[in-house]
Amino acid sequence: MDATTARKILTQKGPANLYDAVQPALKDAELRGVLVEGSFAKDETYRYNCVRVLHRALAQQPGLFYSYWDQFEKMIDSPNSFHRSNAAQAIAHLSAADVDCRLDRILNHYLKLLDDDKVMVTDYFLETISVIYRARPDFQNKIIHTLLNIDKTNHTQSRKDMLKADIIIVLDQLFESLSPNDQKKVSAFVEKQIECSSPKARKAAKEFGKKHV
Repeated sequence: MDATTARKILTQKGPANLYDAVQPALKDAELRGVLVEGSFAKDETYRYNCVRVLHRALAQQPGLFYSYWDQFEKMIDSPNSFHRSNAAQAIAHLSAADVDCRLDRILNHYLKLLDDDKVMVTDYFLETISVIYRARPDFQNKIIHTLLNIDKTNHTQSRKDMLKADIIIVLDQLFESLSPNDQKKVSAFVEKQIECSSPKARKAAKEFGKKHV
């Protein structure tokens, strides 16, 4: 697929071959710019397509998009929750190519997305926080500490309990790479969720226990 065809696909609703646009984007700088700009577009179909292709491309070669860091960083504070969600995941992927350590200056602010007003934003944040964990070993303790303190956020209790399911999934993925001390903290946190009000969190806690306890 060439870049011109890829652009046409981005405008279509539910194209079956949407991800065929990833490789052209990795080869064409102009198309990469189109994806970045399109990921903040007003048109929902176009924005959704651009975001999906963009994040797939980012996961493969984040360095090709590093020049757009400032644009994504700015969108962390966007009043638009879709923009914040997009930025949360884009920055996570870009952290693997962050040669200038730009994440250092915004890490505390970035981690506050766990406490975003919109639970959707927090969900997307949690989906890719493990990328930063693996890319930046120096931030690992802080990331784990943040996740384990979900109860200190301003989410309602029902939302906190719902989010704990996603947090347990993240902790499960990272468990083997944790220090012995962090493993103890994580195990204690997960064990408490056996009595959580969220069925999804209870199930995740039980599955975690079968693997790690």
